Amino acid sequence: MPKTGLYLLQGISPAQVAASPFDVRVIDAYDEDGTLWTRDQVTQMGGGSADPHLLLGYFSIGEAETYRDYFKTIPASALGPENPQWKGNFEVAYWTDAWRQVATTYVDNLIKAGYDGAYFDVVDEYQTAWAKSHVADPAQAMADLVKYLADHARAQNPNFKIWVNNAEELLTKDTYFNAIDGMFKENLYYTDSGQKQPSDETAHSLGLMNKMLAAGKDVIAIEYVSGSDKVADVHAQADRDGLGSYVAHLDLDGIDYEGVRPGVGAPTNPAEPASPAPADPVTGPDAPIAGTPSTPAPEDGTERGTDERPGAHHHRHDGHSGGEDPLASLDDSFVFRGSDEACGSGRGSHRSGEVDAGLDPMGLYLQHGWGSHHHGHHDAA
Repeated sequence: MPKTGLYLLQGISPAQVAASPFDVRVIDAYDEDGTLWTRDQVTQMGGGSADPHLLLGYFSIGEAETYRDYFKTIPASALGPENPQWKGNFEVAYWTDAWRQVATTYVDNLIKAGYDGAYFDVVDEYQTAWAKSHVADPAQAMADLVKYLADHARAQNPNFKIWVNNAEELLTKDTYFNAIDGMFKENLYYTDSGQKQPSDETAHSLGLMNKMLAAGKDVIAIEYVSGSDKVADVHAQADRDGLGSYVAHLDLDGIDYEGVRPGVGAPTNPAEPASPAPADPVTGPDAPIAGTPSTPAPEDGTERGTDERPGAHHHRHDGHSGGEDPLASLDDSFVFRGSDEACGSGRGSHRSGEVDAGLDPMGLYLQHGWGSHHHGHHDAA
């Protein structure tokens, strides 16, 4: 039976994640203050062999994020242009030893913290013009990096899983295909604006991902829609195609229960709400743009409003309040906390960083491609 998925990069509550009914749970390794989740919290959220849920720690494998501590260790020669859609995110020379060292230590810390696996985002960075101009075969270079990290992780924990986001064209490379255990595919059926994807694009992606299904590897469709009709359509199409599914908030802030599949169930801990109660409306210049993720979905099937600004800002946090020291068992030289320079960089809309104030955020976001057939981002230099 296809697995259900959760994709959560902001508004993470360990108790809420633990109570959620999803088989595969992808979370950022930091809390809202930029502090690592403790090993106890990771276990609570589903990490470890005693829990049947699969807990995956997020890592952007194709872009370097300024608010991670590793950023200051990357030589300038290994950094490419800043992502114009998200300030604080830079293309990185992922084929270099410098980035391999960063990625290796990041994965090491996920293993030490007790995650069941790693989730690699921005795998499709190999499609950018900058990557193509700097390495002879950028697709193979990405495949090689994923295989290296998978081999490295499994040498320490043979059960450690590697999941990826999008980039289904790489599945044609056995080096890559054999290294991964599962994948998420965003916007397979609907665009971010709630329009149906062209049928030929959906068919193209499914044709590539059928290789995963034939090998017994899970694929979970992530869609950003609202309204009972569209939610039901997502699940029906995923069932038809043998995929899992999750309907999410566009900024991946808080668990979305509107799209829980029939029969999957509500949170198992009714004492704690699934998401924070909405705050009183804010007016004036500080009012949210186009609504907030907690806005109830309309009944007419129209799209939920989303805050187009980045989410939580991450400041350096050098202490914690009681409990286990979250850094005690981790590499002292690489604790991937948030940095002072990075306040103003959030993890909203899948990619961290701040939207350029001089550009229309939603217009930019809708240009962003999830998979090689969406060329708004990947054809940019």
